[in-house]
Amino acid sequence: MSELQYPDGFEEIKCPAEKTIALIGNKYTLLIIRELLMADGPLRYNELAKSLKKISSRTLSAKLRNMVNYGIIEKRIIDDSPIKVEYSLTEKGRDLSKVGEIMVEWSEKWHNF
Repeated sequence: MSELQYPDGFEEIKCPAEKTIALIGNKYTLLIIRELLMADGPLRYNELAKSLKKISSRTLSAKLRNMVNYGIIEKRIIDDSPIKVEYSLTEKGRDLSKVGEIMVEWSEKWHNF
């Protein structure tokens, strides 16, 4: 893996919760993580785009690039004809399932309509 590239100013953030929010604290990043956690294996770009119906191509590409840079997902290029690209969670990314479980429990407790 190449050197991780975090957002500008990331190193100066002292609060661990704020660091996590800086990396995953937006709607689409969390939804991409959810889709990759629920998948039986790696997903291709089009599979992610299809499951995240309202995401624009530009946003999905940017989120995937950032998540690769942060070491949350792995991008695997399969040299085939045509070339295939697959995305899967790294160990660091899979570890986020614990965060998601807590969020689900909290939401079910307070917002289960």
